[in-house]
Amino acid sequence: MNKPSDLLFTARPTITLELPLEKHARILRPEQIILKIADKYYDIGALCYAVRSKKRRRSGQPREVVTSSLLKRRPKQILQLIRALSNLRTDGGSALDTIARHAYHMNQFIDLSDAAGLHDCLAGGEATFNSFRAWATATKERYQKQEIGEHEHNFRLTHVCEMLEAMTGLENLMQGIRKVKVRSNPNGGTKPLALGDFAHAVALNQSLFDGLCDLVLEMRPFPFKLDLPSSLGWAENHLWLFPTNTWRSPPHLLRDDAIRANRRTRACWAYDYENGRLATIDEIEHRYTGNSRWERRHVARAAIKNATARVAEANANAQDTWRFTLGMFAQRAFLFLFICNTGGNAQVVRSLETDGAVDATVSNQRFRSIKWRASGKKVTLVAPATFMPRLRRFMELRKYLLQGRKTPYLFFSCGNRNNALPAQIRDFHLENYYRQQLIEIDPQLPRMGPRALRASVDDYYIRLHDSVVAAAVMGHTVETEYKKYARGSANDHRDELTLFMESVSQSARRQRVIPPKDVVPDTPPLEQGGRCDCFGHPEALAALPPIQPNCQDSQGCLFCSHRVLIAGEEDARKVASAAYVMEQLILGPKHEEELRPSIAKCDEDLEKIAAFPDCRAMVEKVRKDVFENENLTPFWADTKITKDSVSLEAGRKKGTIKKSRPVFCDLIEAIDTAATAEINRVDEMREQLDQAKAETAKYRSLWEEAVAREVSLVKELWDAREAWAKEREAMTRGNVTPIRKPGENSSRS
Repeated sequence: MNKPSDLLFTARPTITLELPLEKHARILRPEQIILKIADKYYDIGALCYAVRSKKRRRSGQPREVVTSSLLKRRPKQILQLIRALSNLRTDGGSALDTIARHAYHMNQFIDLSDAAGLHDCLAGGEATFNSFRAWATATKERYQKQEIGEHEHNFRLTHVCEMLEAMTGLENLMQGIRKVKVRSNPNGGTKPLALGDFAHAVALNQSLFDGLCDLVLEMRPFPFKLDLPSSLGWAENHLWLFPTNTWRSPPHLLRDDAIRANRRTRACWAYDYENGRLATIDEIEHRYTGNSRWERRHVARAAIKNATARVAEANANAQDTWRFTLGMFAQRAFLFLFICNTGGNAQVVRSLETDGAVDATVSNQRFRSIKWRASGKKVTLVAPATFMPRLRRFMELRKYLLQGRKTPYLFFSCGNRNNALPAQIRDFHLENYYRQQLIEIDPQLPRMGPRALRASVDDYYIRLHDSVVAAAVMGHTVETEYKKYARGSANDHRDELTLFMESVSQSARRQRVIPPKDVVPDTPPLEQGGRCDCFGHPEALAALPPIQPNCQDSQGCLFCSHRVLIAGEEDARKVASAAYVMEQLILGPKHEEELRPSIAKCDEDLEKIAAFPDCRAMVEKVRKDVFENENLTPFWADTKITKDSVSLEAGRKKGTIKKSRPVFCDLIEAIDTAATAEINRVDEMREQLDQAKAETAKYRSLWEEAVAREVSLVKELWDAREAWAKEREAMTRGNVTPIRKPGENSSRS
């Protein structure tokens, strides 16, 4: 074969087919096929040639090949690959983006195999096994070089394995090949936005959409004043828009240091973004360079002249380029609002179709689509009644942007320069809108992709209703709701804990303490310390108690104004025991911040008890005994340690401590450790009890045996006495004849 430099690459006739294939489609020349999957093109037919050009080309153009390098068996194999890719859609219900990823990875797999001389990579048998192992090795090397991440590593293996098994009928291609373990999110799914950030972003996009629609659809003149929400914190909450590349300049970009750092502003000095007019020569002549003042003023005058002509042209033309561009920005803002109002999945929203009409009598517009990642599940998105006016306004904007062109999609793109035919909007468009538009207006705006918006909408429905309603609205199962969405945000957790700690501190200041002599005899003692002087009539000790007082639950007495502490050793030990238990849960600065106020309340209660005459020494003694010797009250010592019990003892509601909340990770670990220690302690006590029972049974058995022996001896003695009594009675009656004569004994003696 000739050297690579002598290879003659030529173009070949091609045919473009769009996936999925029609039901009875026949492909006669697979080597000529270019597949169109969504908006991507893959020259799959070029893979029939062993030598292919690596020269970059435009999308949709064929790949140059060496026609003499056609592999005889490859066209039939490529035909099988095309049908396997089409079956992913027709049989498997996969999204077109997913099929495109399969085609992309198969293209790379065949390129790698042909470069290594493994031209039988699609033939099946051992050849395919060897090619796939070489592919897995190359993928692992790229991962180790940190060229790709865990997900891409696993996708490269999975996609190629699925295609090869579907084409060749092989099984267990992945046997002996390990995927990279993906570091799963321990916090349970996508983190919702903080409520303030979410509301600010929605308000900002509403202002952008409303203002830009007025500019485009009502032929408003430039400079155009775009009103923005007050949440931005600017001195004047508006922007002035001009028909140029730098169509807006927020206040933070008008500072001298920002102007020097941003080269794009040099071409826009003729526009006064602060006052909404064109600048004067005297105002901007110092911005330009020149050998003399006359030269600088001449350049400034030319810039103002060009800017005046540009503004006049834009104001006279309803189809001006920058009106169209700002209309596309308005569409992106509406896409943001649409996801926020419907909670739709990004793939579902991108695939929504419409004829551009909305019935004027409809109060809630419904859109139906298919969620391919959920096995082709049909999904319905409902636009709320309050959102309908903006939806109708968007349909007017959509008609303007299409300019007589046709597209079935609700949201579309016209290319980077807005000069291409309308096509389905891509995932990165919303991300680009955030990075290129929103973040320049408000640099403090946190990153908010479609998943974060969807999680925020879900969090709203959880707060307003419950997880079942949220799952129904969002279009997923309750299990998915708990696993991926019901986690809350760190700011929400911080706010909740702040309110709780403030309530605890307020309750501590209002806690009553009385001497033992003033105790009413009939008041029942409480396990948490103190007594209740008005049972059956709970009353909150603070304005917003963490636990509503009640007389059925023992925890309901913690924040009841009728709970009265007694200045005695018993209550001092109860309060000190509570403080000790919470002290053991502190593992770091976060827990210190969260639990220290609760412990401080116990310390204040102990200090109030110690303030009574002759009680300070007793309190110090009890405190030392509890914290050093762990002599807790039975209630605190024997309470089972669980997340719910810790929540209740800390004054929170059941279910507050969740694995899905990152702030409680260390706390949950401490609870599990304490629970394990408690189980071990219980097992040890149970073992000791079993030993005591066994020893007791042993001595009981010995005692019973001894009693039996004593009873037996008593009975034997009793029987002997009875027999002796009978014999004596017989002797006294003369029934016994003496064997010796009288006086015989005396004569012998």
